[in-house]
Amino acid sequence: MTELLLLFDIDGTLLQVAEEVAFAQAFREQYGDAVDARWPADVTVSDTNFIAAVIARTPGRAATDGEVANVIARFVHHLEHGVASGALPLRLVAGAAEFVAACAAVAPVAIATGCVEPSARLKLHHAGLARYFACGGFSTREQRRAEIVGRAIAAATQHYGRIFAPSQIVSFGDGPWDVEAAQELGLRFVGINESERGRARLARVGATVVLADYTDPAAIWAALNQPAI
Repeated sequence: MTELLLLFDIDGTLLQVAEEVAFAQAFREQYGDAVDARWPADVTVSDTNFIAAVIARTPGRAATDGEVANVIARFVHHLEHGVASGALPLRLVAGAAEFVAACAAVAPVAIATGCVEPSARLKLHHAGLARYFACGGFSTREQRRAEIVGRAIAAATQHYGRIFAPSQIVSFGDGPWDVEAAQELGLRFVGINESERGRARLARVGATVVLADYTDPAAIWAALNQPAI
């Protein structure tokens, strides 16, 4: 087994799904049709922070934990129904299933995502990836994205019974926030983004290994100076 720990974000990194539709349904049910469910500026990129910010903008006060939990429950319900029915198609990034399967066969892997855990597990299940990820870090009202990645590392340490040095950890992500979290924690980073503009954004914030998908795994490992898995 390799000494590396491989951390994977979910949305945009492993798969694509229009979850904003399920979010909008959840907010409308709770707060009415006039709710502004656009992503607020300067909010940590994670589900619980997004939900809390939208709630705070709607009644003009801080969201309670109960309100956040209610929206999460409604959101996950609508996401499950939408994905299962095909109304919200879920699509894997090219090569993701094969790459994750190959990695999980020889290396510790974990999820590091801004999703709440029920949403993350739902997506992984429908994508056929759930069996590969026994542990991870998820959104629970963090102040920084690096907190989520730290949770993922702690969960992997406990699950695999090993201590991982920062130089042994590779984080896969699609957004600048993923790059910044890896930089803060001293981790190696691989950017995966299907959009040319998205790849350019990753490069601008310091990502040096950036690809559109996983169809050339040898290129990923060559860029990291690692033998191919």
